[in-house]
Amino acid sequence: MFRINIHKYPTLSSLAFAIYRAHYLKDSKFPLITGNMFYEFKKGYTGGAVDVYKPYGENIYKYDVNYLYPYIMRDIPMLVGSPVYFEGDITLIENKPYGIFDCEVVAPDNLKEPIIQKQVKPSNGMRTIAPSGKWSGTYFS
Repeated sequence: MFRINIHKYPTLSSLAFAIYRAHYLKDSKFPLITGNMFYEFKKGYTGGAVDVYKPYGENIYKYDVNYLYPYIMRDIPMLVGSPVYFEGDITLIENKPYGIFDCEVVAPDNLKEPIIQKQVKPSNGMRTIAPSGKWSGTYFS
């Protein structure tokens, strides 16, 4: 149906992405990001956070947030094109900045459940933590 050789794609996700690029992306392209920009972008991704709570409540509603992914893919335009490097206070020229930013973070010490993640490198590898206090990091808006 899509004239794509399925034997060139090892996963269903890679096949779906190939079909999307070939038939639905139109004139926009995904750039190949390498070098320093790749490593700067990589610092902004820490992986998913998983927390387990034993909640109690009455008249509680639950929502399937996994369904948000297809909703976003349907209603929000795909980010394409070449990334642009910017230095300075982006809020002076952009009302709702969107991208990967180097940030100074101040999280109150009294937070019961901190949520902003940071990667740290102890002597035995890389760890992801959600600290309180003050630190700097790279984050996706």
